[in-house]
Amino acid sequence: MMVTHGTRRGRRTAQIAARVCGITASCAMTLAAVAGGAAPAHQAAYAFGTATATKTQDVFGTLHAGTISGELYIANDFQIDQSGTVIDYGVTGAGKPVADTVGGGEHAAGTSANTLTRVSSGLKAMPWTVRVRYSLNGPNVDSSAVSGANGLVGLHVTVSPNPLADTDYARTTIPVIAFTVPTKVTSAITGSSGTLVTQNGTGMLVVAVGRPARTTSFDFFFTAKHCSMSPLAVAAVEASDTAEFSRSMTALATRAGNLSDIAIGGGKHDTKLLSRLKAMRDEERDKAKRAIAAADPAYQQAFHEYMATYVTSYTGHLSGSIGDSTQMSALLGTAGELNGDTPVARAVADISDATNDRSVARSHQGAADAIDDTIRQIELRGTTGLAADLKRQATAQISRAAKDFKTGQKMMHDAMIPFSMAYTDAYTRHLGKMTGGTASGASAYAQRAIDQTNDELTSNKNLRTDNQKVQAALDAMAAAKAREGQGKMLLTLAALVAKSSTGGVSGASGAPKTVTTDWKTVSATGLAAYVSQRHAGAGVGAGSAGSAADTLAMPAAATRSLYGLSGRARGLETDMSGTVHDVVAVETAADIIKDAVDTLAPNGVSASAALTQAMAEARAARATVGDPVDAQSSVGALEAARIGRDGASRDVVTPVNTNTTGARFLMVADEL
Repeated sequence: MMVTHGTRRGRRTAQIAARVCGITASCAMTLAAVAGGAAPAHQAAYAFGTATATKTQDVFGTLHAGTISGELYIANDFQIDQSGTVIDYGVTGAGKPVADTVGGGEHAAGTSANTLTRVSSGLKAMPWTVRVRYSLNGPNVDSSAVSGANGLVGLHVTVSPNPLADTDYARTTIPVIAFTVPTKVTSAITGSSGTLVTQNGTGMLVVAVGRPARTTSFDFFFTAKHCSMSPLAVAAVEASDTAEFSRSMTALATRAGNLSDIAIGGGKHDTKLLSRLKAMRDEERDKAKRAIAAADPAYQQAFHEYMATYVTSYTGHLSGSIGDSTQMSALLGTAGELNGDTPVARAVADISDATNDRSVARSHQGAADAIDDTIRQIELRGTTGLAADLKRQATAQISRAAKDFKTGQKMMHDAMIPFSMAYTDAYTRHLGKMTGGTASGASAYAQRAIDQTNDELTSNKNLRTDNQKVQAALDAMAAAKAREGQGKMLLTLAALVAKSSTGGVSGASGAPKTVTTDWKTVSATGLAAYVSQRHAGAGVGAGSAGSAADTLAMPAAATRSLYGLSGRARGLETDMSGTVHDVVAVETAADIIKDAVDTLAPNGVSASAALTQAMAEARAARATVGDPVDAQSSVGALEAARIGRDGASRDVVTPVNTNTTGARFLMVADEL
């Protein structure tokens, strides 16, 4: 930092900086020293390290009751251009800057480094405010009233620049809203102008693009059965063209999907148990892959054979002239063949077995998901109290799975009747054209009529609509079996965790004797062991009594405040449970954002109309924003830190960080 002693320019530096940011008294004394005034000996100017480096940030926040009320998780990437030390600033619980030397030492030019900062609730504001409201059959209701409900569900989302944020990202970033609704819940979603809705696997993906620097509102409606939906993800990145948008959004989603890996920083919690669980997960994934690969084609074959047997029997009961729709007398004749050892009865049994096999094949995927989630929890929180949590989750999942499967069966029953009628209508029409409208000799044309009817499964509106309902029922039953597999595996995992060699004291052995301010180190090697210290508290810490073998140095008060950690061991357990919840929500949203990018910019070149307009506005906004003030220039590093770019900081944590060049954001709401 350059210091100007007693000059008019130095005093002006302090005055500008003080006016821009509304500094505290302690900061004012520091500025007085910069300007040439006297300062107490304990006051020190902000240090900026010796390296030349640039930093980018990925910022993750969770939405509760429609607003950002939880902690912020900020992944920082440093690119080192000139070797030396890098100092980055976090904030204490009181919002004061706290210095941390990244990596604890020197960095070579051309290398990179990363850290994860966690900022306590309420200290920093996201650039965008996201408000979420729900309605059910008209009136606005709480989200709890929508969860599991039947009827017309409305989701009303407003995204607006946040006046409380001290960065300019609301002017230059493009907000994107995305969420999914399972097809078992609804088959159609309507949204505001510019909204894109696509079917993506077993869910309906909804994507909408907001406007830089403007308030935008979106309304979504769908008729729901046992309503549920994914977390609502709102991502925002700076982008002037489609390629930059795709690249930035994909990078943000990738970082979000790896948040747990970043948070644990390579910690060695319960190594043997984790190794076993990872092997189990991989085995279940392999089983799922093989089972699904076998069951899905088998179902398709059984389905087509069932329909062929069904209409072949129907053809045998036709009489007289054939019209353009189902002949009810022939249909009743086919219904009579459902009893006894008939081709129709055997085809019904075969399709029933194939449907069940298709669903059961997904149970292995559910089991793999359960193991993967448990691995993540162990890595983040250890095994303390986990066995009991897994048992509770298992009970809930198995109970929910049974209900969902019955719902899926009812959906199938309700869907197959209109589908069968639509199928025989189309079949009868084709058959009548081939026979000249008479039933005589119709059997000779049956297969040709079946083939032509199958060709209409996507082009015939009635067939397509009714077939989608059949598929939704299949997906609902498959999802229920996946949930059942998840629940059963959770019971197995609860037993394994309870019997693990480390028991409820995970990660205690081999823990370091000190905890640094680097979040990765704190979470990876300190928290679990710290939790396990039953005597942790006011008497445990640097300089407290106790042998070095069984005493873990407690984080300094500023460190605990910086990362939102409690000073008590039990408080830390609660803290990590919240971390697990937030990380899981962010990682779930990551997949939604990746799908949203594919929808908005499918080839990374073309873009939707709404995205094209938003990018044009973002380009204009970025053109009017001045370049960052050079922290190494003659204006002084402190003034650069305080003024930033066009009067606003580029760093989300604190304007004292002068090397931040950009940030990307992902805000996540709780799922229903």
